[in-house]
Amino acid sequence: MRYVITQGQLHRVVYKYLDNIFDGAEPLNIPNPYSDNTYRMELRSKKNKMNVTYYYYGPGTYDDDDDTKHNGVGELSIHADLIDTLRELISIRQTKVFDLISDWFSEKYNVDVDEVSIYPERKKPPVY
Repeated sequence: MRYVITQGQLHRVVYKYLDNIFDGAEPLNIPNPYSDNTYRMELRSKKNKMNVTYYYYGPGTYDDDDDTKHNGVGELSIHADLIDTLRELISIRQTKVFDLISDWFSEKYNVDVDEVSIYPERKKPPVY
């Protein structure tokens, strides 16, 4: 059975779900030993599986993977199980889940999310 809900209702449902699975979890703030302008925040769910990790690359810092010089970029890496769970519960597309989780994280921890990725990467696409 399908229901039609408003955008505001969708945000409330997803935010409440995320608040519940991360209830009491405090992000681990991990500084980068090589740069004062770069850090990582890890948020672990109660069951320690559906994690969300935020990386901030300050202006003038480099990304180790591809030697890209950044101008202040925040990247959110979302565990694949969290994305799949929300897609199954609510039946929405993956890009919308990215938007909802990044909006929730931005509001909750007062950071800017510019890029979103899945970690760990899937070996094959999920079937819904």
